[in-house]
Amino acid sequence: MNIQKQGAGFDFSAAITQLFRTQDGKFFAKRLWFWASAAYAIAMLVTFPFIIKYYPDLLEANWHNMKAMMDGRTPDNMALLAILPKMLPSYLFLMVSMLAIGAAVETALHRKVLFNEEEQGVPLRFGAVQLRVLLAQLAVWIIWFLVYTIGVVVLALFIAALASAVPILGIIIGVVGFIALMCLLVFLPISLAPAAALTVNNNRLQVMGARKVSKGIFWNLLGAYLVVVIGGYILIYVVMTIGVIVVTGDTAFLEALSGMGAENPKIAFEAAAERFKNPLVMLMGIIAIFAYAGAYAAYTLSISGISSYTVKWWRGNDEASQFD
Repeated sequence: MNIQKQGAGFDFSAAITQLFRTQDGKFFAKRLWFWASAAYAIAMLVTFPFIIKYYPDLLEANWHNMKAMMDGRTPDNMALLAILPKMLPSYLFLMVSMLAIGAAVETALHRKVLFNEEEQGVPLRFGAVQLRVLLAQLAVWIIWFLVYTIGVVVLALFIAALASAVPILGIIIGVVGFIALMCLLVFLPISLAPAAALTVNNNRLQVMGARKVSKGIFWNLLGAYLVVVIGGYILIYVVMTIGVIVVTGDTAFLEALSGMGAENPKIAFEAAAERFKNPLVMLMGIIAIFAYAGAYAAYTLSISGISSYTVKWWRGNDEASQFD
């Protein structure tokens, strides 16, 4: 059982391992991870057949474009533009499904950490609370995108206006402005990161209010998120690589998927599809998807855990400050 001490300092290790520090500890963590993994895997398996049939042509078109760019030629995007609309409905369904599952998973963790509440049986639900969490998540990234877009446009206008009149000033403004914009784009999502957990804590949508939670602990949060994001990326990439190699039997398949290989990736994909007709290979493919979903679930839960811990830490300090 982990009790938040009033007035305690921000605990870096507790932040990145909050998933395992609820009152039920590893039992709750394993339970939530299992159901999160299953939900993500099911969403992937449902959409996989609808997306996969267009992949050979998509990979081939992308490969031709990559070769054209490397040869200094203008890529022909017509083939890509003809394929993408066919895949869009399935991708949209997958994206919405993953976002909804993510909101349900994050809400379950926040409720357990902040109130020691959990659903019996399957811990994932989607209702008004989960919808608010989803809106808080989306709002943070919409704000980030708007700041990025407006910042790039304003910076480009300033540079263009100064470039003809005072070139050196245009260069200075460009460099300083670019650095300032990059710093802002890092600061913004970190300062608003506790929005979803604060939404659960206050039982109402919170976005800009998250700044009071993250105030004064930016570097702590940045370090925690960097550790989890980098570690999660490595875990997901390793699991995906092993899964692809086991299923396709081709160590160069990932290079083919990127469009950077010497061979047309459509050939490699068709060879993998032929292997997939074997029931054993198909079973390994399903297991690989569940493994990938498990890695992704561990990553998202660790990310959400930082937000949970931050709000719990802030709440403890905020209560303590009343007696200062």
